[in-house]
Amino acid sequence: MIKLTSRAKQAVETKNRIYECGVNLIGKYGFDQITVEQIASEAGVSVGTYYYYFESKFELFKEMFKRADEYFLNKIADNLESNIALEQIVEFFEKYADFTYENGIEIVKKIYISNNKMFITENRPMQTILQSIIEKGQSSGEIPKSMSSIELTNMLFLVGRGVIFDWCLRDGNINLKTTMKKVMGIVTKGLN
Repeated sequence: MIKLTSRAKQAVETKNRIYECGVNLIGKYGFDQITVEQIASEAGVSVGTYYYYFESKFELFKEMFKRADEYFLNKIADNLESNIALEQIVEFFEKYADFTYENGIEIVKKIYISNNKMFITENRPMQTILQSIIEKGQSSGEIPKSMSSIELTNMLFLVGRGVIFDWCLRDGNINLKTTMKKVMGIVTKGLN
């Protein structure tokens, strides 16, 4: 394990503080309603320091998705309990619902907007993990090959995002994980 110098630790802490302050402001006001100056002020750093860690306000937004991808790579990819692909898909989306819920309804409402193309950016780790599950299921004959693994991945994320969008519309007044599990259970039954 690499030991960080005190300067490196401070740099990580500064970047995380900027990130957390930015996420909090996005949750309160929305991405388009905040400025780099506000984020820097909230984090107690100069605008120049902000730009040292993030090239733009959009880079902070991309960091949110990068951290989600890292979470799925490190915590989910190799830790699904089932060995059955269709069950793994449902479990994957339960974890997706958990992760979304942990971010909080206000943040999620602010990022589930039509001009947020990060959700459909190709080859993100979160997508490749699901695609791998589908490909294993297709190889074992559990999932038909009538659609490509990419098409199925896109379709399943479309459904999953729809469940989350509905949760947002209802101001979080439904159980996100239970609803996701139920909907994905129905969808995956239609795959075989």
